[in-house]
Amino acid sequence: MDSTTLEDRGFGNWSRFDRSAERSLITSLPKDFGVYAVLFSEQQPREQGRSDIAYIGRAANQNGLRGRVRQYFHPGPTQTTNIAMKRRLSEPSIGLRLGYVTTATVAGAKALESELILGFNVEHGELPPFNRARALDL
Repeated sequence: MDSTTLEDRGFGNWSRFDRSAERSLITSLPKDFGVYAVLFSEQQPREQGRSDIAYIGRAANQNGLRGRVRQYFHPGPTQTTNIAMKRRLSEPSIGLRLGYVTTATVAGAKALESELILGFNVEHGELPPFNRARALDL
């Protein structure tokens, strides 16, 4: 699974994902529910195969994708995932990009995120590198 697979699933609108692109990225994102993916600039070796996918997440709050992605730039003190991502966003040389697909419901976002993470795990023998190890609610 890689960005081509995601594009086949409707992902698009790939944008730079770093501190210098914050304002333009945030204002371009919808307030809809959805699933987003963070990509490396190049394919990386995985346990099995290669992929450019760094992270898969969902936006299921009232501010949708715009609100969820904004949290990476302005994390609270206990938001460990957001704090870790903010550190990565300070390194534009990594060349991260973010793309998304909207869903009609929170349940749809949760289901698609779980499906994609499970598919990545099956194909590559591991989770995307920026995703924490966690049980999937399937």
